[in-house]
Amino acid sequence: MKRIRIDKRNEEGMALLVATIFILVALIALAALSHRVLSQSHRVDSHIQLKECLQGLEFALAESKAELEGGWNGHIGLDGWEFSGEWNPAEEPFPAPGFEDSGVVPEAIATMNRVEYLAYAHSWADDGLDNNGDGVIDEPDEEFMHTVYAFARNTAGSVHRAAEIVVGGTDVNVWRNAVFAGAGQAGGSISGNVSIHGSVHILGDNIAEGAEAIVVLDMEGTSLIHNNYDVGAGLGPGQAIFDRCPPLPTTSFEGEDGIETLFAKLRVKNGVVSINSTSEVGAPDVKGNGFKETMDGVFVEDGWTGNKVVDDGDRGDPTEVYSDNGWDEGYDLGERVELPLFDSEYRDMEGNTVPNPDTGANYTHYEYFHDQLTGTPYEGDVYIEQGKGDFYYNATRPDDPDPANRQPDDDFIYYDDTTGRLWQNGQVEINGNFTMTGKPGKVAPTVDYTGRVALLVHGNAQLDCNLMSMHEAGTTDRSFPEKNVFGIMGEKDMSIGNIAQQDLMGAFYAQGSIISSKQTRVMGSFVANFFDLGNQVPDIYQVPALAENLPMGMIGAYPLIFYDNISWREIEYEHEEPSA
Repeated sequence: MKRIRIDKRNEEGMALLVATIFILVALIALAALSHRVLSQSHRVDSHIQLKECLQGLEFALAESKAELEGGWNGHIGLDGWEFSGEWNPAEEPFPAPGFEDSGVVPEAIATMNRVEYLAYAHSWADDGLDNNGDGVIDEPDEEFMHTVYAFARNTAGSVHRAAEIVVGGTDVNVWRNAVFAGAGQAGGSISGNVSIHGSVHILGDNIAEGAEAIVVLDMEGTSLIHNNYDVGAGLGPGQAIFDRCPPLPTTSFEGEDGIETLFAKLRVKNGVVSINSTSEVGAPDVKGNGFKETMDGVFVEDGWTGNKVVDDGDRGDPTEVYSDNGWDEGYDLGERVELPLFDSEYRDMEGNTVPNPDTGANYTHYEYFHDQLTGTPYEGDVYIEQGKGDFYYNATRPDDPDPANRQPDDDFIYYDDTTGRLWQNGQVEINGNFTMTGKPGKVAPTVDYTGRVALLVHGNAQLDCNLMSMHEAGTTDRSFPEKNVFGIMGEKDMSIGNIAQQDLMGAFYAQGSIISSKQTRVMGSFVANFFDLGNQVPDIYQVPALAENLPMGMIGAYPLIFYDNISWREIEYEHEEPSA
């Protein structure tokens, strides 16, 4: 039998070949896996960088809006940058700046300094374009409109992002309301049976942080807050008084054009709103009646209570609130708005402060009024009563008692008892109380005022008369508030309407309380720390033009612009960075 011999060298060669193939396959698999891991890692890094750049865009927009609200141009990191050529906003995309361009100084997120951002705010007010498409170029409606171009990059990679955001500014000045309330009190800052036509803004600043929210707006009986001049449950001032004011602005809503509106909003920073009986905020939309029923917005931080509110275990669901944004949004203005006080910084009509050379600090409102705006204060109480004679005081020439000698630029008030006319001008300070009234128990007298005045009263103020605007010639049409306006500021309390069915027109401020106990109709605005509006259905009608026509020296008479986003879209970042 023949023996077969196996060559061990062949076996060893085969094993080596198999091992080599296995190692090659393993290396290929490992390389593929490594490539996949690295690719996924790059994708994750890129995603993180994109996400971080989005935060950069948000930072850029927030800082740009803050600059605009402060009266600056809204440019972030681009104050020294200029366009390399001409830009036509109507036809061309915005020429994005490079982060390394001359004059560009990017901002960085403090907790993420690898993310840098820029912003450019383009104003619609004077760009020669019809940006809102209504056929009018650079109209007043475009004054506080901007397009903000925001840019961000992540220096950890090559990621860039850009966005185009349209923002609109709204003046939230305290006089842009029918009623503005400051601190409030234990029983509520506004209480009673009242009809308010226009915006209401309540701070509730006396509620300590973390403390239980209290009722700061207690609406009882037939109380209402409406976005129009429809009379409602109150008596209404009558068409002859409405005719003394400018027509209401108009808007388009739900397919209807040219409907009257007050652009009314309800804002409550701290505290609860109580709605009871037949009270309501806004009203259901009704087609064809010529005015807007629903509120433009409701922003109540702590929620609702009352027998017209369903308890949902949280903020409450009111059944009689009708607003374009519903009822569940919180307060939207942060810390932007405060109740102005006599010791607050003085600001002129443009919002600028003024340094006091004697103290090195900025003037307070009282200091500037006393030192710069008016003449000699009146010492003592001012008491004007119908049938009890004239009253005349001239702060510019206090030693001259003859009203016939007054000059157009003097600071004075002159009540002519024979005609029932109040002639007024400028700024007058009174170191005492101020009262205007009629005979006790009689119908309220009518005082027709002519001119523009800001009275600063260091005591209490009491207005028990009809106080109506009138042109110098004796006509009344469109007499308020551009040519004639009565502005009064009380350091303490102000009582209005102790005689039934009074009609008053003006700007009324009290550092303490405003109290109205009868059926009083007011055209204008109330601004005070807190209110007691009684149970006799007083009517307060906001006059939108008043905030733009306040007499010089009125407290808080300056724009306070709040910018909100109208639209946001991401755009392509088109700029070639210069090579290193």
